[in-house]
Amino acid sequence: MPWKRSLLASSALLAAVLTTHAQAQTRPAASAAASGTTIEELVVTAERREQSLQDVPVAVTAFSAHQRAIEGITTVQDITNYTPGLTYSSQLDRPVIRGLARNNNIYLSDSAVAVYYDDFFSNSTYLVGRDDMVIDQVEVLLGPQGTLYGRNAVGGLINTLSKRPSEDFGGEVRAIVGNYGYTKFEGTVTGPTMIPGLTFRLSAYDLNQTKGYFKNLVGPTEGDVRHDPYVDAQLEYKTDKDDIWLDAYAVWFDNDRGGPGGLLGIPTAGHYDTSLTQPGQLVFNPNFPFGGGAVPGSVVGIPAGLTDNPALKDIRTFAHAQPTNIIVNAAPTITLHWTHHFDGFDLKYIGGYSQYHYDLKTAYFNNDNSPVTSYQVPLAPGGTCAQLNAAFGAAGCSPLTVRPRQIFEYEAHPDWSSHEIDISSTKDGPFQWIAGVYRYDEIDNNPERFQEPDQAQIANPLQVIPLLGAGQLVAAPANPSLDYLLLNYQDHISSTAVFGQIDWKFTDTLKLTAGLRYTYDQKHGQEEARYIVFQDLSAAFSAENLGSLLQPVDITPVQISTSADKGTCSAPTLQTTGKYAGDYVRCLKDHSSAATGTIGLSWTPDKDTLVYGRYNRGYKAFGFNAGYIGTNVEAAPEYVDDFEGGIKKTWQHFTLDAAAFYYNYRDAQIPIGVPVGSVTVTEFINIPKSISDGIEITAVWNPVDNLYLSLVYGLDHTRIQSGCSLVGGVAKGACYVDTADPAAAATGARPVGTTGAQAVSGNSLPQSPENKVAFNANYTFKFDAGDLILSGSYIWKDKSWDSIFRRTYDEAPAWDQVDLRATWSGNHDKYELVAYVRNVFNTLGYDAAAGGYPIAAPVGGGGFTQAPAYDLTPPRTYGFEVHYKF
Repeated sequence: MPWKRSLLASSALLAAVLTTHAQAQTRPAASAAASGTTIEELVVTAERREQSLQDVPVAVTAFSAHQRAIEGITTVQDITNYTPGLTYSSQLDRPVIRGLARNNNIYLSDSAVAVYYDDFFSNSTYLVGRDDMVIDQVEVLLGPQGTLYGRNAVGGLINTLSKRPSEDFGGEVRAIVGNYGYTKFEGTVTGPTMIPGLTFRLSAYDLNQTKGYFKNLVGPTEGDVRHDPYVDAQLEYKTDKDDIWLDAYAVWFDNDRGGPGGLLGIPTAGHYDTSLTQPGQLVFNPNFPFGGGAVPGSVVGIPAGLTDNPALKDIRTFAHAQPTNIIVNAAPTITLHWTHHFDGFDLKYIGGYSQYHYDLKTAYFNNDNSPVTSYQVPLAPGGTCAQLNAAFGAAGCSPLTVRPRQIFEYEAHPDWSSHEIDISSTKDGPFQWIAGVYRYDEIDNNPERFQEPDQAQIANPLQVIPLLGAGQLVAAPANPSLDYLLLNYQDHISSTAVFGQIDWKFTDTLKLTAGLRYTYDQKHGQEEARYIVFQDLSAAFSAENLGSLLQPVDITPVQISTSADKGTCSAPTLQTTGKYAGDYVRCLKDHSSAATGTIGLSWTPDKDTLVYGRYNRGYKAFGFNAGYIGTNVEAAPEYVDDFEGGIKKTWQHFTLDAAAFYYNYRDAQIPIGVPVGSVTVTEFINIPKSISDGIEITAVWNPVDNLYLSLVYGLDHTRIQSGCSLVGGVAKGACYVDTADPAAAATGARPVGTTGAQAVSGNSLPQSPENKVAFNANYTFKFDAGDLILSGSYIWKDKSWDSIFRRTYDEAPAWDQVDLRATWSGNHDKYELVAYVRNVFNTLGYDAAAGGYPIAAPVGGGGFTQAPAYDLTPPRTYGFEVHYKF
C-alpha cells in the first residue's frame, strides 16, 4: 500500500528532523489559523488557572474543538490514538496512562486515571468522546496529579471542557449519515435571556446505528449497534463580582448492542471446545455437540453447514443465540461552578451530582460463543440410568437434556457527588497560590448474574452435608432466579482531601512550584455470592451415569473464604430469608490515607522556551475485590514516584514539545485468577515494584501557508521488577499462576514457586503498548466561495498484553490505520460539508488486549489449548456530514 508506506516514511523523516531530546508532552493544534501562517495557541486549565499550553510545566495533551473537527477526532479511542501513553478499552470503559490502570470493573477498586467533566469527577470515560459541537476542549494530563486533582489520579487525568453559553444569539444544526446504518442528528442554540447577565445554551443529539460490525449466523448483527440520545442545558450568570455556571445533561442507551459492554470482538478466535465439561466452569459446555458426542438427533440450534467456529474463516462472524441488550435509563449529571471575585483572590465552588443505572444482558460465552440451545448427553453403558432403563423402561430414566443458552447480566448503579472549595490568587506578581478542600461520596450496587434460563433444574439445587467423613446430599435453599453464579456487592465510598500549591518566580527566568495534598479514603460494603454447579462432578455424579436424575449442587460453602482476611468485618453467613435468601453475605470495611505532592523548577530563558524538571508523588486508595467472598479480598494502596523533565519550544512555524519520565511504581493492584474447588475465581494481589519510563514527543510544523504537519510519538517501557523470577528453572520470590495456562491450571498453585507458576519479572504492565505513532497532514485550499481542507491521518500502535502473564493468547498484535477527511467551509463559515473515510484499508485494529481462554482440544487432540480473544476497532466506515451555523 504505497500511501501507507509514504505516510510512515513521512513520520520517520519528521521524527528525525525534530530531535530525540526528551520533552514535555503537549498537543498544539495543527489546524489552520486565520492567517494560515501561524500555529494556533491553546489555553488550558491544567493547573486550575488559565495559561497558554506552552507555559505550563506539566505534560499535557490538549485537543481544541476546531482541531478535532478538522482531523476527525470523534471518539475516546481517537483521543487515545493521538495521546502518547494513553490507551483505552472501549468494551470495558477503562483508560490507562503510562501503564497505570484499573484492571477490573469493580467500583471498590478505583481507576488510576481520573476523569473529569468540567472539573467534576466521573467514574466513566464514555462521554469524553462527545463531539466538538458540545465539547470545547479535551485536556489529558499525563503523570500523577496528586496535588490539585486528587481522587486517584495516580496515572493522570482526562478533563473535558464544555462549550459555554454566549452573549450573542446563535447556534448550529448537523446531520451525519454513514454506512452500517449510522445517523446522527444534533443541534445547539445559545444566547442572552431577558435577565441582564444571564445567558443559556441548549444542546441535543440523537445517535443511531442499525447494523453491527459483526455478523451473527443465528441472530441480529452486533458491534456498535446503538441508539444513544443526549440532552444538555446550561445557564451562566455573570456580574462584576460573580460568575455562576449551571449545567445539566443526560444520556440514554436504548436497547443497545454496542458501546461499553457491547460486542467488540470474537470471544474466541480458535476452534470450538468440544469437551462436555470445561476447566473452571460450573455448567456443561454448550458446544459439546460440535464434536459429535451428543445423542444423535437431539441437537437444536446449529445452522446448516456450520461445523466449527465461524470466526476461523471470518473474524467478524460469530454464532450465538442470545443477543446483547444494553440499557441505561437517563444517566443525569448536574454541575455547578460559582466563583466570587475578591480584591486579590477568587473563591470558587465546584460541585456536582451524577448517577446511572447500566444494565447489560448478553450471552455468557462459557469460553465459546454458541448457537446450540439444546442437546442430550449419551448414557454410559452399565451406568445407573442405563440399569434403571433396563429394569423399568425409559420412564425410569432418560439421557440428560442440556439447555445451555446462557445469559450474563451485569448491572451497575453508581451514585456519586462531590464538593470542592478553592481559593486562589489573582493579582499579578512573582508569587501565586491556590488552596482548597474536597469531599467525594459514592454508593454502588453491582450485581453480576450468570443464568441458564431454560435449565429448570437449577431452581432446586442440592447441597452436601458432611457426615462422619463422608457426605449426604440434601435440598439446598431454592433458587428461583435460575442463576448458577451470583456475584454482588453494595458499598459506600468516601474521600476527603485538603491541598495547596504555590508558584514563586524568584528571578526573571526561574520559577519554583511546590504543592501538597492530604487524602483520607474510606470504603464500606457488603458482598453476596452463590455458586451452583450443574455438570459432571465425578464419574458417579455425572450426566453419563445418572442421566436425567442428575441434579445441580450448591457448592458455595466450599468456594467461599471463611478466613478473617484483611478488610473483612464479618464472617460469611448464609441468608435464609429476605432479598438475599440462599446467598452467603460478608461485610467489608477499611480506610487508607496519604500525603502526596509535587515540587518542580522551570526555566524560561525567553518567551518562546520553557524547560522544566519535576517530581510528583502519586497515590491510589486501597481496593476491594468485592463480590466473590474470596481470599485476598483487599489490595493495599498504590504509590508512584514520578521524575520527569521536559522542554517546550515555539518558533513562528514550528512547535516542539517533549517529555522524559521515570516511574517507581509500587504495589500495583492486579487481579489474578485462582482455581478454587470447581471454578476459577479472582483474587487481588499487589505487585511490589514496577517501572514505567519513556519519552513523549509532539511536533507541529507549518512549512508553507495553509499546510500543517503534526507528529505524536510515545515510548513507554513498562516492566515488573518483582513478584517472581525463575533462576536455573527454580522459582525465586512470589510466583503467580496463570489459570489460562494449562500447566498452571493443572497444579492449582497459589503464589509459590511450584510447577506451573509463572515468572512475571520483566513482563510489561497490562494494556501498555511500548510504542505509539500518530501523524496528520492537512492542507487548506482557499477559494472565493469558501475553503476546502483535506486531512489525512496515520496511526500505529505496538502490541500489548491483557495481563501480567506474557502469553500469546493474552496479546493484542500491533496494528495501524489510515483515515481521510475533507471539509468544505462556505459562505463565511455559515455551512460545512464533510466527507470522511475511517480505516481506509480496512485493517484489523485492536481496541485493547482481551485475554485468552483455556479450552479442551478437539476430540482426538488430547490435553488443552488456548483460544485467543480480541476486541477489534471498527472496520472501514465512511459517511457525509452537513453543518449549518446561524
